Amino acid sequence: MPLTFELKKGRFNFRVAAVIIREGQVLAGRYGTDGNHYWSLPGGRGELLESTRETLVREIREEMGVDAKMDRLLWTVENFCRFQGRQVHELAFYYLVHLPESSPICQKEGPFPVEEEGEIMMFQWIPLQEVKQLPLFPSFLRQRLAEEDLPVTPQHVVHTDEEH
Repeated sequence: MPLTFELKKGRFNFRVAAVIIREGQVLAGRYGTDGNHYWSLPGGRGELLESTRETLVREIREEMGVDAKMDRLLWTVENFCRFQGRQVHELAFYYLVHLPESSPICQKEGPFPVEEEGEIMMFQWIPLQEVKQLPLFPSFLRQRLAEEDLPVTPQHVVHTDEEH
């Protein structure tokens, strides 16, 4: 059972996401094939009694069919935004993750679809120098991913975003 709660004041969401970088590019995705205007990093909602690492390994296996190698926690993020007209309070954990080089995902060029539970997500390797201009949410990622070095120790980020 995903840890998402709908309340009168808004939605609470518990998310775990992967920062997957290879050859100067980060893997990002967006739902649907209808030109959805915003991007996010691969991952998903945590489940009750599941560690964040377990969540991320499960989500990547479900979405991409590969066993990811967990590296380190980069950011814990308290993100506040409006999404589809609703206030959202999201608690998220962002991990640096590596995919096996033999994985077909590492060989893909251009957008490629991944189906999970009947929904299509279009993934693409985005050059890190283009991330600042990408409608990537939460938007703090645009600056942080474009920086030369990812944090060596976990950072706590409190972030408020515009509507997306």
